[in-house]
Amino acid sequence: MVKNSILGLDWTGLDCTLGFSLNGEAYIGSDADANYGPKRMAKESTTIDVGEPSTITKSSSHVVVDQKKKKGFVAAAAGGGYKRGLAIFDFLLRLAAIGITIGASSVMFTAEETLPFFTQFLQFQAGYDDFPTFQFFVISIAIVASYLVLSLPFSIVSIVRPLAVVPRLILLISDTVVLTLTTAAAAAAAAIVYLAHNGNANTNWLPICQQFGDFCQATSTAVVAASISVVFFVLLIKMAKESTTIEVGEPSTVTKSTSHVVVDEKKKKGFVAATAGGGYKRGLAIFDFLLRLAAIVTTITASSVMYTAEETLPFFTQFLQFQAGYDDFATFQFFVIAIAMVASYLVLSLPFSIVTIIRPLAAAPRLILLISDTVVVTLATSAAAAAAAIVYLAHNGNPNTNWLPICQQFGDFCQAVSSAVVASSIAVVFFIILIVISAIALKKH
Repeated sequence: MVKNSILGLDWTGLDCTLGFSLNGEAYIGSDADANYGPKRMAKESTTIDVGEPSTITKSSSHVVVDQKKKKGFVAAAAGGGYKRGLAIFDFLLRLAAIGITIGASSVMFTAEETLPFFTQFLQFQAGYDDFPTFQFFVISIAIVASYLVLSLPFSIVSIVRPLAVVPRLILLISDTVVLTLTTAAAAAAAAIVYLAHNGNANTNWLPICQQFGDFCQATSTAVVAASISVVFFVLLIKMAKESTTIEVGEPSTVTKSTSHVVVDEKKKKGFVAATAGGGYKRGLAIFDFLLRLAAIVTTITASSVMYTAEETLPFFTQFLQFQAGYDDFATFQFFVIAIAMVASYLVLSLPFSIVTIIRPLAAAPRLILLISDTVVVTLATSAAAAAAAIVYLAHNGNPNTNWLPICQQFGDFCQAVSSAVVASSIAVVFFIILIVISAIALKKH
């Protein structure tokens, strides 16, 4: 019991103990806690403060960030493996396309046949250089083969760096342009091969394959090979599209810890970038929509002009009337049907284009448009190129096969069909631009 007064205070009746710690601080406790001071000092003297490692986060909320970072790394690694597989397949497909295009060009270039009978002044012979369309085929497919060889380094870069977008984007745009060239060469040659096999009684263009069977077989083989390369290019464009898509993980949610200020800043920057990207892609989508409207007008005009192309000469006999119409040529009939289908597709594609304006960051409608546009551009190019080959023949004829020009008599008819071909060619250019727009819009930032 403390009976005295300490520091002027009356401690009478209090069971307490007055003590001092080692650092000079006084403490007061009950008798039961008389040993608390020494125990506390011993405990504090044996406690060792260890700093936290820098790699360990200070709040449980940081675990979420670390987990998301880890998942993002795993997703990136998985995406890289997937795109590397696409790049390898792209490389192999290009090698196959090189072989096919070289083979097609070589077969057409060496296509020649000489009939076993001849006269003192004439020798009946057929070769690729007797047909301007076949000459165009050889040159075009040779250019395509050269392009494929030059594209191999870019394909190799895509294998080494599967997440790199620039080489893929270059290949996508280049492949689209070369696809139209390949399709044009194949379709134009196919139109002449068809004419060589079947002739055209309305214009007195006689078939020549009855006499030059081997020559026609060689040219037909070359056309088939070129058509296969067109399919390869469609696949290459599809894979290039897949590889130009970059998946970016969503920013993490807001947390209460101080260190999350960096994460929140990144989120803010990501939001600003997404907003800017959305506005940029909305502009592309609006241009896409306007371009489709222009293509609709162009294709409807081309199909209508070809369908109504007809001319009747003012002179006729009792049994004959000289008339020319689109239905006198199988190629022009194909043109009307094909371009009408293209126009119908463009009308049906407008809702998807509107969706890309409303939701510029949506990938699904843009992907549908890209794949569909790539298929339809081959149809439009085929129709335009095949019709162009017949229009050229109608204007100039071919003295080597006794296919006489008809535009000297049917000038208005030839002018109409030529205008239709020009309009369809403009539509093909529109499609190329549409494909490039879709490819750029599918690039996620």
